[in-house]
Amino acid sequence: MTERKIPTAQGQGTAWRLAFLLFLANSLSFVDRQILTLLVGPIRADLEISDTQISLLQGVAFASFYALLGLPLGRLADRADRPRLIAAGIGIWSVMTAVSGLARDYAHLFLARMGVAVGEAALSPAAVSLLSDRFSRDRVARAIGLFQSGIFVGSALALLAGGWLLARLGDMVHLPVLGAIAGWRVVFLVIGLPGLILSLAMLLIGEPRRQAAAAAPAQLPLRQGLAWLWARRTVYGPHFVAFTAITVLAYGTLAWAPTVLVRVHGLTSADAGMRLGAMMLVMGPLGVFGSGWLVDRLLARRVADGPPLAAFGGVLLFVASVPVFALSAQLGVVLAAALVVVFAQSYPYGIASASLALITPPAMRGQVTAVYLLISNLVGLSLGPLLVALGTDYLFGNDLAVGRSLALLPALTAPVALVALAMLRRPYAASWREVSE
Repeated sequence: MTERKIPTAQGQGTAWRLAFLLFLANSLSFVDRQILTLLVGPIRADLEISDTQISLLQGVAFASFYALLGLPLGRLADRADRPRLIAAGIGIWSVMTAVSGLARDYAHLFLARMGVAVGEAALSPAAVSLLSDRFSRDRVARAIGLFQSGIFVGSALALLAGGWLLARLGDMVHLPVLGAIAGWRVVFLVIGLPGLILSLAMLLIGEPRRQAAAAAPAQLPLRQGLAWLWARRTVYGPHFVAFTAITVLAYGTLAWAPTVLVRVHGLTSADAGMRLGAMMLVMGPLGVFGSGWLVDRLLARRVADGPPLAAFGGVLLFVASVPVFALSAQLGVVLAAALVVVFAQSYPYGIASASLALITPPAMRGQVTAVYLLISNLVGLSLGPLLVALGTDYLFGNDLAVGRSLALLPALTAPVALVALAMLRRPYAASWREVSE
């Protein structure tokens, strides 16, 4: 493999500005994606739907298009102008978020959430590819960690801004042209607007020169690309399984944590959003940066299985903290556990994509990232919220049992994640050494 040039200080400054802009894009994507978790109550009441139907909006409606479009968009990211691809995606998801507020019934809202997914599917493969080209190997995990921290900053802002808006808008708002409109609809309209500005800003970013590698294949046709991936299934297979199981747990917890506070502990949606949002704003980036820093340190010391080794910590924190958050009767204990839950949610995201980039040739990164996102998001986004909702609606048959449903989720997902991470350590170490030599 050819030696990668070390960027100059000026080049590093430009690279970090790009990383920050992509962080903003990822943050905004999660504002638009996660605002739904705070609006469960008013949407259920207005549209007269169940928890299971809400979970389909949070999961299947989004995950189906997000995951399935990720692969062709990942391939496109390996050969097209990536900043323009990202700009188009931001514009689409922003418009469709606003359209969500105009949905007349459940079917219309379902289709609007699919539209949000179409735009957001363009972001991650192109962003990971861009950052991998702009940063040296000893900094790429931190750069991708900054990008991935947008997941939790955006989720925090969704709860904070959504809570603030709900508290001030009330149940109904009178708007010009639209007339009397439910407060939750206005929330969708308001948060959809900033993305259009960011979309224009992305058009000002130039496409950087792609890194080349002597051992890396040129972009392969889809069938050959999947065959290339299958030939390396001993490393990619356990990686995809482990982080998909973590994604099921993360999204299930993220989707229903505000509802636990509202139904079980009597908080208003606005209050629950403000409390959880403040936690995510601090603990989310801390978890992502912390794991990214740890991976960089381990690999700098030639601990070749550092990424899967580091990922164990986040899984164990999940197992310890989610049941306490979900089952404790004391609000103070619940909120303390929530701090740990948010940190545990964010921790693996500093590892998942960066660990793939570190063992994947440049010409294949967009495709490999897209395949990973296809699997992890299709399964994670669909099953995480749905499993909790099915427990509440059918296993317990009681809205107030949402905490018990959530507490079961680590028992279903953590053993799969831990076994897969154990299987990943040796093949990952071998792949990392091969790429590094």
